[in-house]
Amino acid sequence: MASTAPHEVTQSRREALQAAAHWYARLCSEEAGPADEQALQQWLDSDPIHQWAWQRVDQLQVRLGRVPNHLALNTLERAEQHFSMSRRSVLKGLALMLGTGTLGVAAYRHAPVELWFADHHTATGATKQLTLADGSRLILNTASAVDIRFNANERLVILRAGEVMVTTASGSAVNPRPFIVQTPQGRVRAQGTRFAVRMLEAETKVAVFEHSVEVTTRSGAQNQCLAGQQLTFTVDTASLPTSLASTDDAWTRQMLVVQNMPLDAFLAELSRYRTGVLRCAPSVANYRITGAFRVDDTDQALYALSKSFPVSVNFRTRYWVTVDEEK
Repeated sequence: MASTAPHEVTQSRREALQAAAHWYARLCSEEAGPADEQALQQWLDSDPIHQWAWQRVDQLQVRLGRVPNHLALNTLERAEQHFSMSRRSVLKGLALMLGTGTLGVAAYRHAPVELWFADHHTATGATKQLTLADGSRLILNTASAVDIRFNANERLVILRAGEVMVTTASGSAVNPRPFIVQTPQGRVRAQGTRFAVRMLEAETKVAVFEHSVEVTTRSGAQNQCLAGQQLTFTVDTASLPTSLASTDDAWTRQMLVVQNMPLDAFLAELSRYRTGVLRCAPSVANYRITGAFRVDDTDQALYALSKSFPVSVNFRTRYWVTVDEEK
């Protein structure tokens, strides 16, 4: 039997990556149904290279922070032009492409270059605790990244992706410089406090657990947020503060605590802590969820759903899970 030439192997993987990109975009669309699920499984079972390509798609999706479907597809299709047999080379090449803005994705909030080259970052499902030079403490949530920029004028934390909990060091006489968390939408200035900042798709969410913060948008709009309050802000405006649940910091203890949350919203939160696609059928989307779930064991959280509601949890692959009506 003749040996397979290197370029032939490379070509087969290129084709598999292209196919996997199309599969991923299809399955993330609203039109996808059971027939698509079955067809994907058949495709995955037909060749180990297909499974390899699907895993690469999922890993890239995580690094892109779930970019919009059409951008993810375009990224993968162009990435195959620079493909090599090395996984490290593939991902490095994609990071460089994104960093140069070739695909128009570099400005997106979870671009790989932001996570890989940030001062501190976490993988999907992981958290990380940091103590800064001034004694302030940070906890990074899942898939998060920050840069630390302390100078003579200010103590600046730049949130590049995800979410961070900040507990500032006490004593203004010891630390007279302002402590600021910056996002693409503006700045959050701490006033001796414990607070969380989370990047959403086009806005930033702030939740204050102690004392207060001052929010300034990039356009200059300002608002105060006190202990027990939360608000969101865009580049132009800051919302009025609303009440904050005392359990909204449960993620720092690797817990997700919800009260009367729709199932689709619950799965969207849970999906932050696992790789791949996690979704539910429209017929069960409005089931109301109340409870406490460990985010370091999302499979167990899904198992709890199946025991508490008339739903089935279908693992098509490890990276693709659908919650549907119990048959």
